[in-house]
Amino acid sequence: MFEINRAGAFLLLLVSTFWLVSSIHAQPTYVSHSCSRPNNASDNANYENNLTALLDSLSSKASLYSFYNDSANQIYSLYLCRGDVNATTCQNCVRTASQEVQQQCQSNRTAIIWYDECKLRYSSENFFGIAATSPYFLLWNTRNNSSPDERDVGGLAFIYTLVSKAPNSENMFGTDVAEAVNNASQNIYGSVQCTRDISNDECRSCLLQQIEEIEGCCQGKIGWNIMGPSCNMRYEQYLFYQQPLAPSTPASQPMPDDNPEEHVSEEILLHYSTAATHFMEGHIHARDQDNSGELHCFNLTTILTATNNFSDANKLGEGGFGPVYKGKLLNGKEIAVKRLSRKSGQGLEEFKNEVMLIVKLQHKNLVRLLGCCIEREEKLLVYEYMANTSLDAFLFDPIKSRQLDWAKRAAIVGGIARGILYLHEDSRLKIIHRDLKASNVLLDEEMNPKISDFGTARIFGSNQIDANTNKVVGTL
Repeated sequence: MFEINRAGAFLLLLVSTFWLVSSIHAQPTYVSHSCSRPNNASDNANYENNLTALLDSLSSKASLYSFYNDSANQIYSLYLCRGDVNATTCQNCVRTASQEVQQQCQSNRTAIIWYDECKLRYSSENFFGIAATSPYFLLWNTRNNSSPDERDVGGLAFIYTLVSKAPNSENMFGTDVAEAVNNASQNIYGSVQCTRDISNDECRSCLLQQIEEIEGCCQGKIGWNIMGPSCNMRYEQYLFYQQPLAPSTPASQPMPDDNPEEHVSEEILLHYSTAATHFMEGHIHARDQDNSGELHCFNLTTILTATNNFSDANKLGEGGFGPVYKGKLLNGKEIAVKRLSRKSGQGLEEFKNEVMLIVKLQHKNLVRLLGCCIEREEKLLVYEYMANTSLDAFLFDPIKSRQLDWAKRAAIVGGIARGILYLHEDSRLKIIHRDLKASNVLLDEEMNPKISDFGTARIFGSNQIDANTNKVVGTL
């Protein structure tokens, strides 16, 4: 644990002078570091080489992502850039942090380094997804306000407002300003942030624990800053962060037509899109007129970590709408991620259609949709992983096809038929798949078939027996 005592806290004045300026200059502002768990001398060189390779890889990601976590050779590491800094500042800070932390902690298996613009952490133990509040670094301004008013004493109340909002906000980062009113002489500013490998509840808990530390030292102070492994918060009487640009005026929404199928789809899509633009994990509800379901909203960082950044080694195959990757979540659960190609014919309508349909369908012969991700330009569907991939991998492989004796083939055909019967007759919605083929039939570890890929499926009315289509769909 790190704490600045009262005798030495005057250094905060000097540090604070550079905090605001650091966003302008390229050189990041160092704050502190912590090293622990010394290496064994016998394997130190090998560990250092592996660590350097991992941190170099992380540094290369910082021009694209403000947060990233990765592991290699049983070393786990992440970085987090302050939510308001640009990509160039982020990458420069992470690169500097990667170099400095190895110099300061070269004989240690666990380390964290803090800069004003970013922090970087690594360990030989897997800490992903675990909220940590120690070690932490705490700074405060030694000056009290000469005539403290309610706004200074009420700084924590101001921060509480941020803590209540930031865990559910974009990038798990939030800033706010309380403008001077009445007897208050100046504005007050605050920010809070969490690493995005933890849940929103864990983020909130982490920040609340930091508030407890602040209550013991800094109420009534005109500025303080606490930095931990998983969360940070800061309060000042001057603007220390970059203010966001004013949002542009949103385009007007088109008026819906009288198609009831579209009404249901738009309601779900709008609810989903609002939740999905928050880059933390949570749950969203896909609602319709007579029932509801719950769908997990994955953040992109979680998917990138699970699939090793969509590596070719994790690729299971590729369909007309894009590639499918195998992934493994931090809790060990295996998943299959369908990454919709930006060049494919499946756009937002088909994506919306698949989300809307599958979340409502529950049958042992239909693949289960675990969640979705809409972030940046990615549209991702996360399914349960099928150990034996798809039926076509067996039917058209001269060696694998020998595993399909007549009993297994009959069981697979029967399972597909039960799935189709459920879609046509037994589900709440009457659904026509429109692209049923061997590659859209997945097989679990016991060779049970599960129908997948509902991007082109069509909802029918309960008594409807025919329909007109505007275009040919399915597989050419």
